[in-house]
Parts: sequence; C-alpha cells; structure tokens
Amino acid sequence: MDGDDVATRITITFEEAAFGCKKEVSFARIEACPDCGATGAAKGTKPETCSVCHGTGRVTVQQQTMLGYMQSQRACSACRGTGKIVKTPCKNCNGKGYIKVNKKLEVNIPAGIDSMQRIILRREGSAGRNGGANGDLIIEVQVKPHSLFERDGNTLYCDIPITFAEAALGAEINVPVLSPDKAKATEKYTIPEGTQTGTRFTLRGKGIQDINTKRRGDLIFTVVVDTPQNLNAEQKNLLRSFASSLGETNNRKTGAFFKKFFNR
Repeated sequence: MDGDDVATRITITFEEAAFGCKKEVSFARIEACPDCGATGAAKGTKPETCSVCHGTGRVTVQQQTMLGYMQSQRACSACRGTGKIVKTPCKNCNGKGYIKVNKKLEVNIPAGIDSMQRIILRREGSAGRNGGANGDLIIEVQVKPHSLFERDGNTLYCDIPITFAEAALGAEINVPVLSPDKAKATEKYTIPEGTQTGTRFTLRGKGIQDINTKRRGDLIFTVVVDTPQNLNAEQKNLLRSFASSLGETNNRKTGAFFKKFFNR
C-alpha cells in the first residue's frame, strides 16, 4: 500500500516569488521504525504468522441470505490484515512498525510562482507499507503582498504620483520596477505633455517571469496627478493668473462636459 501524501505550507516574499529562491520547509511524515525495521517486533524477536488467516491477512466469511449462502472476504481481525502477530512489541513504535518523524528539507522555489500554487516533491511523503511507494510532499505557497506592486498573473500594476507641472508639460520620470539588483530598480519613462490623471502606460517585459515559458509579463503603471497643497499667497495668485489665461483649447474635457450639460 502506498504511503500518504503530506501537505505543508510556506510563506515567501513578493520578490522571492518573482525571482525564485531556496527555502527550508518543516513537515512531519510517517517513517518505518528504525529499531524494528517496520516489523513492530522488539529486537531479537520476529512477528509470527497469524494462525487465523495463515498469513494471508484475509478471512472468508459465510453468510446465509434469502438466496442461499454467500461468501465474502474481509481483513483478518486477529492480525488486522497484516498476516502477522506481534507477541513482543517494539518499544520505540509500540508495535506499530512506523513512527512520526519531524523533517526539514531545502526546496527550490521557481521564479514566477504565485499564491495558492503548489510544489510537489515525489516520494517525500509518508512511507508505504508492504512494498508500497512513499507518498508525495505537497507544498502550498503563500506570497506576501507588496507595498507598491499588485499582481495579476504575470502582469504587474502600480500607481505613480506626478506633479501638476509634469502632467501639463510632460516629463521624464523614474518608474519603479522589480529587479534583484537595487541599482536597476527604476526605469526612465517619458510621459507626454497634457497627460491626464489615471492615464496608463506600459513597460514591456518588466512584469513577472512565467513559471513555464520563462517569458516576462508587462508592468502597467497609472499616473496620478498630485494636486499641490498648503500654497502660500504668492503661489495662489500665480495659479489664479494661470487659470484665467486658460481657454477651451486648454481644458477640452471641462468645456465639453458643460456643453453637454447645458445643451441637453
């Protein structure tokens, strides 16, 4: 009979999920008792053949029904289906032949893994019985959220504040990107003049690496105009002068909005 699968969970950072890492996982699994070699018998003794089932682990049961006598087989209750009787049980495993052992294992976390995805390590689970194979170790991954980026598949999203002057005149801004090298954690990007708040821009190939194809997704950032606050008197007067100089060609959306409102 094959051994049971063992499940455990590991939590990693956003960057570790993006670029991959090595992590030590702790888990408990069932192993053959080292003292008795999974026989369940104390040292110097051996299990004896069950006298009820004669070592088969199965017994035939005959029952009378309306159609006559019916025969069926079931696990032997005397030896619990093992075919062996342990008269002097092993003290280490109490005659069970197997014990629970706490284990630690270093695991490679592949780049691009996401929350709720699983890593399966074959034959690292609990021991099989009567020649059966070991079960698997199933590791469920949890990824901590990032303070700046949000992820959807292999695409990254973030909001970037820009000044009123940068939005109106256009500017070259620094866009944060995920990189294992802190010296390369920003990319230059030129936004055009007249950029509105909420406008999205895309940096190709700056997202998360696909766990299978190794291709990187995109980074989509949204600019948010940071309205100035705590203006002094001079700044307010300059802004009023600037506002009075604007016409419909400068604020097209505002003019179009009120035209729709008054002409409906």
